[in-house]
Amino acid sequence: MKVVIRVGPSCNRCGICEEHCPARVFEIIGGTLHVRQELCIYCKGCEALCPAKAIEVVALDEGLEISRITALKS
Repeated sequence: MKVVIRVGPSCNRCGICEEHCPARVFEIIGGTLHVRQELCIYCKGCEALCPAKAIEVVALDEGLEISRITALKS
């Protein structure tokens, strides 16, 4: 599944996402947050754990999107 991970300006690079991500998507190097979204497994733990609510994970899987639309129409 392809995802886009958006990190907003409220990110203070606290390291919680880096510490808890099972896929090791996040890495802070020299005070800069690096995101390797190709490794993301879409657990969305980073979204839930981020105290600044700076992270948004969006799935780009068309099949998943069709399922969501179908469910919303029901």
